[in-house]
Amino acid sequence: MPLSMCRTIQGLEIKPTRMALQLADRSLKYPYGVVEDVLVKVDKFVFPVDFIVMEMEGNSDVPLILGRPFMKTARVLIDVENGKLKMRVDDEEVTFDVSKAMTYPNDDKACFQFDELDEVCMVQERMVRNISPLEKTLIDACEDLDEEEEKLIDEC
Repeated sequence: MPLSMCRTIQGLEIKPTRMALQLADRSLKYPYGVVEDVLVKVDKFVFPVDFIVMEMEGNSDVPLILGRPFMKTARVLIDVENGKLKMRVDDEEVTFDVSKAMTYPNDDKACFQFDELDEVCMVQERMVRNISPLEKTLIDACEDLDEEEEKLIDEC
C-alpha cells in the first residue's frame, strides 16, 4: 500500500518492521511499516488484510496489491484455462472474469510483485547453517562467498 494512501485512511496505525523486500532486479527496499487488519471489500465480501506500507507513487489503476496470503484467506481458486477467479467465504462464492478485469500498467517497466524477506531470519539462517561453496552457488548466493570459497569454485 502506498504511504500516501495509508495516510488518507483514518485510524490506521503504521507499525515499524525490519522486513526487506527483494525486487525483480534483486535490489532490496525497506518498507515504511506495516498496517494490520485493514478491512477490504471485494464484491460482497469484507476481509481483514495486512499491508506492507511503501513510500512509492500510487497507481490509480492498481491502488492495492493483494498477494498470496490474501488469496489463501479468501480461498481463491484460479482457473487459468477459462480465465476465471473464484473467491469463496463459507458457502458463498463470487466469480470474476480475469480477462475482462485485466488492465495493463501505463509504465511498461513497472513491477508490481514483491517477495517478502525477513532480513534478520535470513542472516540467522546463514549463521546457523553451514553451506558448502557448491550449494551457495547453486542457490544463487554468490554474494555470500568469501575469497577462499570463490577460489575453490574457480578451480572447479
